[in-house]
Amino acid sequence: MPAPTPTYTQVTPHIFKLNLPFFGGRFPVGVWLVRDEAGGWVMVDAGAPGYEKVVLEQTLAHTGGEKPKLLVLTHGHYDHGGAAQRIREEWKIPIAAHRDELPYLIGPARYNRIKGKSLLHYLIQISPPCLVGRNIQLPLDDGRELPGGLKVAHVPGHAPGMVALLHAADRAVISADTFNNLGKLSDPPAAFTYDPALNHQSQVKLVGLEFEHLLVSHGEPLLNSGRAQAREFIAARERKKARPPRRANAAAK
Repeated sequence: MPAPTPTYTQVTPHIFKLNLPFFGGRFPVGVWLVRDEAGGWVMVDAGAPGYEKVVLEQTLAHTGGEKPKLLVLTHGHYDHGGAAQRIREEWKIPIAAHRDELPYLIGPARYNRIKGKSLLHYLIQISPPCLVGRNIQLPLDDGRELPGGLKVAHVPGHAPGMVALLHAADRAVISADTFNNLGKLSDPPAAFTYDPALNHQSQVKLVGLEFEHLLVSHGEPLLNSGRAQAREFIAARERKKARPPRRANAAAK
C-alpha cells in the first residue's frame, strides 16, 4: 500500500509545514508556507530532489492555486534546497538566501571544501550546488525584513549562510537546522555541520530573540515552550562543560 501523500498542516496562525519523509522517513524535512497579511504566500525551503512534484502540487492545493511570491532558502544543503531549481523553473518566482550561502548555492564553492571538524563532513557533503549556473534574486543580510512578517537571523555553523526566520506576530522562529527535534531536542548531525561550536553560538543568538514556538526543520515543532526548552538545552550543555573531568574527581579522592 503506497504511503499517503504529505500535506501542509497549520503550525501557528500564519505558518504551515509540509513534512517530507526524507531518508526513508527517518529524517523528515520541512517545507514551510507563510501567509502574508498583505496578501500572498512565502515559501521557506524547497525540499530534496525527488519531491518536486509533491511540493509543487501540495503548495498549489494549499494556496488555492496561487504561486508563492518568494522562495527563501535557509541554506543550500541537499534536503533543503535540492528542489529549488525545479521550483524556480516552474513558477519563475524570486529566490532569497543569505549572502554567505550564495557561493554554495550557485557555485563554485562546495560544502565539502569547507575546513570542517569531522572527516564525515568531507565524505558526505559531495552534492553539487543545487542552483549551479542560476542567480539568487534577493541576497539577505542579518536583520533583513521580508514579506510574510519574517525577519532574518544569520545563524552559521551548520552552513555558512544559514538563516533562521523570526515571525514576531506568531511569536515563532523557523529555526532551520540550528536544532533538531527527532524524539528530543538536539544539535544537528555533526557530519553535516562544519563548525559545531559556531552552531552553538548561533543557538545562543537564536534564544536571545523573543519567541515562544521553535519550529525546527527536522522533527516536531516545539510549541509554547520552544524558547524555554532551547534555553534549557543550552544551559545543560554549559553545566556539563563546567563539570570537572571524572579522572580529576577520582584523583582528588
